[in-house]
Amino acid sequence: MYGMQGFKDASKEAIRSVRGAFHYLSSKKYTTLAGTMAFFLVMSVVPFLFWLTILFGRLNIDYTRIFDLEIFKDVKDVFVYLREAAQNATAGASVILLVTTLYSSTNLFYHMRRSGEIIYGGGRRKGSLAVRLSALVLIFIVMLMLVVGVSVFILGNAFLQRILPSFIAQIAVYVLFGVFAFALVLLLNVYICPFRVSPKDAVWGSMLTVLLGGTASFGFTLYASFSSLEKLYGAAVFFILFLLWLYLLMICFVIGVIFNCYFLEKNKKAKMVDKKF
Repeated sequence: MYGMQGFKDASKEAIRSVRGAFHYLSSKKYTTLAGTMAFFLVMSVVPFLFWLTILFGRLNIDYTRIFDLEIFKDVKDVFVYLREAAQNATAGASVILLVTTLYSSTNLFYHMRRSGEIIYGGGRRKGSLAVRLSALVLIFIVMLMLVVGVSVFILGNAFLQRILPSFIAQIAVYVLFGVFAFALVLLLNVYICPFRVSPKDAVWGSMLTVLLGGTASFGFTLYASFSSLEKLYGAAVFFILFLLWLYLLMICFVIGVIFNCYFLEKNKKAKMVDKKF
């Protein structure tokens, strides 16, 4: 009898915790912010690939190899199309095109930083020019990370496939990709916070984003495999899937940011209590 009562109490506490977490997420407008970031990601991705091609195109790195992972199966064609479009645009690019694409590529990080001010709800609000310049610097840091990360991934993938059995090698490849994704998400989590924080303050939220993003991507792949979306959307199905997938990833990212915000607020309250005593 006591065991049944304890189970009921634990269930009620779990339900309260879930409701509290959902209420906290809703108070931070996580779906609205995720939609905003997804929109500006779509607007920024081609200009970003344009500059990535200009700066690192001569390295002849086959970026499409990374899209052979199962989680990219349903959006690979869109990525390949966008990359080819960016490559074609670099031929004879004018100064005006260079400037406008560079500005456009900063939109995602600019609005990501502004979203961080909404999530954390404080801190010194930087001027538009300062945020735009910081977004510009971040673009080149992310580009360098992508080039290094993709190069390491391609070499690591070839090495792991040679020395390990097929199934174990596939798991190891996903772990390698997860490490790269974690490093990128950690950088973005530090950038988005309006306060000065160390990477260790953003570790748990970044890990949550990678875990949720990986799980959501695999789930989305299964959903796309068993559904008949092409009957509903026709020829536009690949772009619809691409947009839905990006929105899903942005929700995972925002949840991770809010998770970091929650712990920072919790630690701040704990310090205030300690000072009183």
